[in-house]
Formats: sequence, structure tokens, C-alpha cells
Amino acid sequence: MRAMVWAKALAERRVWLFIRGRYLKGRFPAKSFRYGPLKGREALVLISLWNRPTRIRNVLELLNSQDHPDGVRLFLWNNSRRDHEAYVSALREYDADGGALRRVDFVTSPVNFGSISRFFWARKIAVTRPEVPVIVVDDDEDFTSSFVRETLAQYDPGAVTGWWAWTVGESYWDRTPAGVGDRVDHVGPGGSVCRAGIFADEAFFTGIPDEFRFLDDIWLNYYATRHGYRLEKLEADISFVMDETNQFHAQIDLKPRFFDLLYGPKG
Repeated sequence: MRAMVWAKALAERRVWLFIRGRYLKGRFPAKSFRYGPLKGREALVLISLWNRPTRIRNVLELLNSQDHPDGVRLFLWNNSRRDHEAYVSALREYDADGGALRRVDFVTSPVNFGSISRFFWARKIAVTRPEVPVIVVDDDEDFTSSFVRETLAQYDPGAVTGWWAWTVGESYWDRTPAGVGDRVDHVGPGGSVCRAGIFADEAFFTGIPDEFRFLDDIWLNYYATRHGYRLEKLEADISFVMDETNQFHAQIDLKPRFFDLLYGPKG
């Protein structure tokens, strides 16, 4: 029995590595939904989808209502095959009615790569436009109609600038909210902006240990600062919804272990 379990795990691991290799080469089939003309100056927004298919219309409305004059292009990565049709149906039926949303590019993965998957999009963008800013939001976040414009105004190509910003003390959970100008030791990707080129090297995707591969927030902070980027606080008006679906609750013990592995225990 143990040998069978081990063999199954090994086979699944090989499939996972094969698929990841294709994704790192930019080989992932995408559906495109066009709502307006593209001019190449649109704000680029990345979202990873997992277990909130009922939120997709809200997300589309939030982005369509943005006052950014050049519009918005959205890149979605869905990790839940069972929700594929629900997302496609919502995207097909959506009417932007001349709003900010110009186009949505949508991928469904056959395996769950976690939220690091949104950065496969960033890596593909970085092939031709490494200096372009990419905005990351989570599908459980509400934000104002000025969010995209104000986020781009705070973009610094030498930093990962995030709304969920913290100053960390002796351990991961020993932390206080950081303000603009404070020392920032951790930012959450949801509600952030950074240079697409951060994700150009496949080491960002291959360097994270398997045990912690769903903790791309901690990994992004570590990887970015080790490659010369700063962490900064983003001034933004964001609120969370659907807290009961947040995977955070299952990661409370895992996050400090990964943090200590990367940085070493303090004190």
C-alpha cells in the first residue's frame, strides 16, 4: 500500500513538473474576451482564481468602473477546473458598455498551482515588456474606481509596492501595519504593483520549496529583496469580502515556518 501511494505521488509530481515547464515557456491555452479596442497603454491587472466563481462579475464591474484614462486589460488564471464553465459563461455574457475594461485573457489550469500562477502571466508579459508595471489584486478584494490610476501613480520600478504592508518584529506574526514611508518587511501581493521583469527569471517559480509552494506572498518578498527590490506601502482604499473562503486560515502555522526557513528565526 505504501509503495502504491509513493508511486502515485511520484507520477503526480512528474505531471506537475511537466505542466509547469510548459507554463514557464508561455505555453498555456488562453481564451480572450474583447470588450473594447486595445491601444497598448492599458493598465495590466493579474488575478488568480480558486474558489470564488460567484465573485467574477463583481471583479469585472470593479475594473470596468476604473477612471484610468487608458483602460484596463485583465489577465485571469483559474486553478479550479470545476469552475471553468462558470467563469467562461460570465466572461462571455459580460457587457462592459464602453467602460474601462478592454479585454480579459483567461486560463484554466488542469492542476492547482496556487496563486503563484498569476505570475505566469507576468513572466509572459516580461518577455517583451519587462519594464511595464503589473497590478495584482485578489478576487476577495473590493476597491474604489480610482484604484488603478492611483496605484500606477505610486509605481516605483525598484520596488514591490503593496497595500497589505507590515513591519515585522521578532517573528512572522509579530508585526504591525506599515504606513507610507515606514520600514516595510512584508507586503501581500493582493493590492500591489511591481515591475513585470521581476518574474522574468524562471528561478522565481522553481526556487520556492515544494512544501511551501502555495505561499507565494512570502516567497515574492524574499525573492524581490534578494534581487535588489525594496518593499513599499501602497496608499489605497481596499476591503476584504468572503472571508470564510480565505485560504489564510489553513496557513497560519505554515507561514511562520517558511518565514523562518528563509530568513532564520530572529531573537
